[in-house]
Amino acid sequence: MTPARMLAATKRWLRGLTMIRLSDRQALSIAALSGVLLIALIVIWLSLTTRTALLNQQIDRLDAQLASLIDEANQTWAEIGKVTAATVMENRARQLGFQPAERVEYLISDAEEARR
Repeated sequence: MTPARMLAATKRWLRGLTMIRLSDRQALSIAALSGVLLIALIVIWLSLTTRTALLNQQIDRLDAQLASLIDEANQTWAEIGKVTAATVMENRARQLGFQPAERVEYLISDAEEARR
């Protein structure tokens, strides 16, 4: 549809609206109903935007909590790595009185004997 045709169609539609004859009571009723509908839509929009803002705040708090928990887990793994390092374990074992084995003996057993 060309712009000229769209303009002509819009003019015809507006002329059709001006030809509608409404009483004052009908016009007031339509205006009041339109106002109530507009207010209802505004209230719905405000409630949705408020709910969205609250959910965004909750998501931000949960993201911060997740980051904190990840940091704590990483610190725990780092501490586990330090405590279980071979040199640390050897020093602790020596403090507890353990010593390296001077002689190692292996026990070889038959699988059949082990089952009995």
